Amino acid sequence: MPSGDLTQGPLRVVISGHEICGLIHDLEGELKRRGNEVVTVAMTHRYFPYSYDYDQHSFPISFFSRRFGLRVLWQRAFQALWEINRNWHESLEGRLRRRLVSGADLYIQVWGDLPFDSEVLKGLEGSGTRVATLLMGSDVRDYDVFRQEYDITSWRFPPEYHSVTLEKKLQILRTHERFADAVFSVPDQMGLALRSYHHLQVPLQLERFTYNVPQRKIPRVVHAPSVPHIKGSDVIERALETLRCEGVEFELISVRDMPHDKLLELLADSDVLVDELIAHGPGWLSFEAMASGCAVATHYLDNSPECFRPPVWSIDEHNIVDRLKTLLTDSELRIELAEKGRRYVEQHNTMEHVVDELLRKVQDGRDACHDYVPSYLTTSYVPNDEAEAGVINAANSSVAGEKWYRENVAGKSHDGLVF
Repeated sequence: MPSGDLTQGPLRVVISGHEICGLIHDLEGELKRRGNEVVTVAMTHRYFPYSYDYDQHSFPISFFSRRFGLRVLWQRAFQALWEINRNWHESLEGRLRRRLVSGADLYIQVWGDLPFDSEVLKGLEGSGTRVATLLMGSDVRDYDVFRQEYDITSWRFPPEYHSVTLEKKLQILRTHERFADAVFSVPDQMGLALRSYHHLQVPLQLERFTYNVPQRKIPRVVHAPSVPHIKGSDVIERALETLRCEGVEFELISVRDMPHDKLLELLADSDVLVDELIAHGPGWLSFEAMASGCAVATHYLDNSPECFRPPVWSIDEHNIVDRLKTLLTDSELRIELAEKGRRYVEQHNTMEHVVDELLRKVQDGRDACHDYVPSYLTTSYVPNDEAEAGVINAANSSVAGEKWYRENVAGKSHDGLVF
């Protein structure tokens, strides 16, 4: 049975999840650098097509072909098994996944909803394997709850952002609240949360970035949204055009789907990144910009805890024109933000520091001091109707027996929600 101090090692670590901004690849590399044995099961991203020990998309095929070769044969065999009896296929895949994590000292899950989540996590309960869950955004963010919590009810999200039901989002979140030793996330995706959690820091390999503060009098401004509608690109670009018409001088480079290495080159020769307006940053791109020497303007929660006070120029849809006008006309302010931003990421966002903190917080377990104590669902959220309140109440029953729930949540009620 796994035991001992995670901060000492060496450890057997299993990482499973979606590759997001190279996170899994970098976690794997840093943990291996420390002498740990790491096995990774990941869904690759089109921008980060790394090769892993096992492929989350076709896990049984990958599991056997890694050991015995003959990948085409295994593909045909498992395709046939799926067509003959899906229950057999799923039973075998579930056993293989549980076997992979069995005996690990640490299981890290990146993204909340993965195949056989409940089965794997239930199998680890009481085994001595520590579990860290990194929640990344749309895996647990319900966009109707998000719109109500942050008073952006006029904002409309694409239909696909509502394709996963509230019931499913609750099931995902409650599963990890029940089984994880430490949950890492950020507030604007945790409107449904009940359990306290740690801040999810963005880790960077700083040696990949060229730090340069150009100090132009007429700034070069970059806007590079991964999903323009969700980043508020229409509002951002309209605000910049308003400023141009008012005579504010700047060079705008607005790009879509630029290769990552080219984007980093662009950031290293730019003065300002205007990032996002809807979700609360700074996120990955903003931190990459800070590492590169850009001043960053983005939406930010000003009441963030002490662990998350990055030097960004806070903007929202109401103040964006005035705030950007100040930033684009004050070169000393831009230089100050750029220099402070680099110092901030050197202190808080190196891969070594983030992994150190992750291991320490998982080691401290559920009774650790947490960065966030959620209260929105238990005090403020108003369900759409009685049926929705019933869905939420039913989902909460899966964690009602947990110590943290009994001590901090149980007994509260409002608007048809009973905890």
